[in-house]
Amino acid sequence: MNVIRALVLALLVCLCGALSAQVTIDNVDSGFSVTFGSWTTASSASGKYGSDYLYKGAVGSSASYSGTVEWRPTLATDSYEVSVWYSSGSNRANDAPYTVYDASGPTTVRVNQQTNGGQWVSLGTFNFNAGTSGYVELANNAQAGQVVIADAVRFVPSSYVPPAADEMRGVWVSRYEWPSTTPSTWKSNINSIVANAKAGNFNTIVLQMRGDTTTLYPSPYEPLSSLITNGSGDDALAFAIAAAHAQGLQLHCYFNTHVCTSAFASANPSWLIADAAGTPISSPVDGYYWLAPGNPDVQAYLRRQIMYIVNTYPTLDGIHFDRIRCPEAVYSHDAVSEARRTGGANPDSLGFDDWTADQITRFLRDVYAEVHSVNPTLQLSAAPLGLYDASAYSGYPTGYYYGLPRHQDAKAWLAAGAIDWIAPQCYWPDTGGLPDFSDLVPDWQAAASGRRVYPGMSVTSDSDETETVNEITAARGFGCQGTMVWSYGAANSLNFWSTLKAAGKPYEQPAAVPDLPWLSSPSTAIVHGVITDFGTGTPLQDVHVTRSGSSYTALSAADGFWCFLNLAPGSYTFTADLPGTGTAVISVNNLVAGEVRTVNIAIAAPGTATRLEIDASTPTQVPAGDSFGLLVHVVDAQGNPVTAGSYNLSVSPVGVTGTLTGATSGVTAGGDLTFTFSHDSPATVTFLVLEGTSTLAFASTSVTFTATDSGGGERNSSGCAVNATGAWPLWALLALAAVRLPLIALRKRGQA
Repeated sequence: MNVIRALVLALLVCLCGALSAQVTIDNVDSGFSVTFGSWTTASSASGKYGSDYLYKGAVGSSASYSGTVEWRPTLATDSYEVSVWYSSGSNRANDAPYTVYDASGPTTVRVNQQTNGGQWVSLGTFNFNAGTSGYVELANNAQAGQVVIADAVRFVPSSYVPPAADEMRGVWVSRYEWPSTTPSTWKSNINSIVANAKAGNFNTIVLQMRGDTTTLYPSPYEPLSSLITNGSGDDALAFAIAAAHAQGLQLHCYFNTHVCTSAFASANPSWLIADAAGTPISSPVDGYYWLAPGNPDVQAYLRRQIMYIVNTYPTLDGIHFDRIRCPEAVYSHDAVSEARRTGGANPDSLGFDDWTADQITRFLRDVYAEVHSVNPTLQLSAAPLGLYDASAYSGYPTGYYYGLPRHQDAKAWLAAGAIDWIAPQCYWPDTGGLPDFSDLVPDWQAAASGRRVYPGMSVTSDSDETETVNEITAARGFGCQGTMVWSYGAANSLNFWSTLKAAGKPYEQPAAVPDLPWLSSPSTAIVHGVITDFGTGTPLQDVHVTRSGSSYTALSAADGFWCFLNLAPGSYTFTADLPGTGTAVISVNNLVAGEVRTVNIAIAAPGTATRLEIDASTPTQVPAGDSFGLLVHVVDAQGNPVTAGSYNLSVSPVGVTGTLTGATSGVTAGGDLTFTFSHDSPATVTFLVLEGTSTLAFASTSVTFTATDSGGGERNSSGCAVNATGAWPLWALLALAAVRLPLIALRKRGQA
């Protein structure tokens, strides 16, 4: 459970405690006791509450009981609905006698335990005094020859308001709503934003920190925005993260991507979008200078800015993209993009519109892979235009401001698994006109592809909260697990911090941010890396990378970056090909769910040794104490054995918890070397195999040593013993070996 969720749940507990709390007592809880006779514990029946239940043979409804149990809660003065839980069955009594002792005395309610099991069955509503004087008793004076089941009892007060379901309740805060040239003012503004969001039962703040190629956080790559002045040591993003987390809120960095300042445009004219004649823009379009999405230098530059944020702010909850498109359908026919589209960067032979949109999707794939190699749980999101395409909505004209014609294919982002959630800007009322909120949201939700859609709602022209309440209600009805409000200033002027949480309103109770299971408990893996020329070390652009079992072709970026997302656990063969330069083939074995593996590829002529490769026969599981062989090959870029020469290899184990036995160095013969290891206790150990001169890229594999049955003696061991304290940490070994290409490194998602 993450910290924010825990804080929200704690708040709910406190809130309920201030009124009257719901109380549930199971047969294993302290409020339950056997007060007379002997009862048998069992767990075989389905429909039980918790892990088990008690039962006792019934003696007949008119006979004297021979056994009783009771559930005695600690309650506040209130009226409570009392319900019971049991597993039903044909051998149960049809008249189990539950007696409720409340402020007015005992009341017996007989329940047929042959039916309605596995759910709460109400005994009625009763008035209880404060304390422990009230309770529920079950006796065995019931249908003879049957049994009575004692499991759980629930007391729900009339004043109880159930906690809200997990739901994104976000608010956008633009760069015109919080910065100041006086440091104390922007700090006060951030604190007020956090306090108001908290008071209004919002749970997420999306704070704009980059509006163009200037920033509102200190960056070594881009100048500070003129909207803000920092005092000595100030960092507004770090300040906002700390302020939000102190109140149990998530903080996401709102980041405009494909727009820039006039100064940046002047310094980088080849990066700008160009019209159909290939003429770059010379003045703002829709208020901005825009960067060409098909220019690899643009993609690499933006990814560098994003990764600076990821590396600098490890507790940040997410990064949220906007302006991630072209301003109009005509863009961009810039020279670099056109050369790539008509040349080697169009493996699917796409037309202009589809290729340009695909460039943004590919950019997001690369961002997603690299971000999650560093922070596996950080959320990536975007705010696409609310209207996708005229074809998506019956009766809509083509003249509206649609996203897809502007090369913003947010549905493709979701389908590719390149984004965690989107907040489409559905900024029209839910009133039946065109466009209409309830026309747009179902179409987006249908395209979620297992990710999340949190519709964006504009309140800038509203006079009160009514329209927002209607849209939140509609979004819930369409299956969306949350919404976003544009923007903070308008919400503040309408006092949403009070009106949306008033009695009967949608934010009456606090709610936790929904879990994203593909981040918290991933079932797939990611492979990414950099492709270089082995002889020069130069990154190679637009290398075509394919994998076994897939028709998709990845392209390497300007810095050589490439990736594949959503890989099922298993082993794959990747082929990297650049006409005129060469081909590399590399096997990636034993990917596991949640893994983010770095696989750098060096392209060289056949027969040139470039890397080490661990044989696919290496086991992934070995009983603790048993020996196994780790066979390492010297191979060329195509994965073919290189038998000439000899190489000094060493093994660095990571994750050793006991004693690892076996020689950790040796010399290849005929291009191969086998290491033999055993580990005396259960553990998962990653073995990094390195070559002494740094000429060959290292290889790695993980082996899980499983527990064995205990016996009468210990296993014999011999050779070199490597203790847990002698193993280098994984990050240090990766840093040591970072200069070696190709690199294979491991990281698990679902872990902080």
